[in-house]
Amino acid sequence: MKIQHQIILNKNTLFDLSTIFVGSFLWVVAINALLVPNGLLSSGFTGIAILINNFWPAIPLSVGVYALNIPALLWALKELNKRFLFYTVFAVTVQSLFIQLLENIPTYNGDPMLAAIFAGVLGGIGGGAVIRRSGSSGGTDIIGVIIKKKWGYSIGTVGFIFNIFVLTAGAFLYGLEIAMYTVIFIGISSVATDKAIQGISKRYTAMIITRYPDQMKTAIFDRLHRGVTFLHGKGAFSGDQKDIIYCAINQYELAMLKDLLYTIDPDAFMTITETTEIYGHFRNTFKETTMLTAAEMENNALNDVLGAYTAAVDKKRPFVEIIDKDREVVEIVEEENIEEDQ
Repeated sequence: MKIQHQIILNKNTLFDLSTIFVGSFLWVVAINALLVPNGLLSSGFTGIAILINNFWPAIPLSVGVYALNIPALLWALKELNKRFLFYTVFAVTVQSLFIQLLENIPTYNGDPMLAAIFAGVLGGIGGGAVIRRSGSSGGTDIIGVIIKKKWGYSIGTVGFIFNIFVLTAGAFLYGLEIAMYTVIFIGISSVATDKAIQGISKRYTAMIITRYPDQMKTAIFDRLHRGVTFLHGKGAFSGDQKDIIYCAINQYELAMLKDLLYTIDPDAFMTITETTEIYGHFRNTFKETTMLTAAEMENNALNDVLGAYTAAVDKKRPFVEIIDKDREVVEIVEEENIEEDQ
């Protein structure tokens, strides 16, 4: 029990819970300050809870949200990862409490279109923050994950079915206009959620086939301050052995990478793929590269591919510390015993 307690309460988990707390707050502000005052509905279980509250005001919205989530959470006990479940229970609890505590916050009563747009942005950012930290806001997310695991249907399909029910009920009870505004809210919320999960800065993966791999590697080191990894390939037609350069970059470096490539080898072949997530060491600012050597960047690029560890080299110390994703030292290796990764 002591070990489990330490795992739950490490610094990364506390950061996750803090982010989920803030994300849940933003989601509730969108509901209480924008959607409900303008007679709009939400998606998923929250939308169903709003419908119930409109018909039976004696049932508070906070109670309806939590009560609807209980069966889904009980089902998830046997099906889903305990960490995900713990974060989801925390998020649902915090959201239900905030719905009650923030019931009398200042509200916007005006143009339903503006309310739908800003609620979508605010709620989407909040929901995305929760999902980014490996949790969920409960409801259809939980059911969707379970159904995907057991029967293979996508989470989006499950959510779509629930939302169709909410929108149909809203159109029948309150008119088509309310349902249309709710569609706008759901669409904007989905986009904002994706942006919150992926981050503002886009990342790309480049695969480069060139006659001058060493020159290209050096140019990427010197100009982009990025590491690369050589993947060994063979031309299917020519049978020639080739070194394929693998490199992860951000959106601001994409144009420069193209310029470098076509300056060094105009006949090169390159594919660029937008990358949703990168695990391992990937710097987001130039400052992080000022003390890196070419060898260190090679190690970092390899770790971007493997995703298991990140290597951080301190020039003032005679060893390399291998650090796991939780940034805790798990192994110390003498420098003279380290072989080059590539």
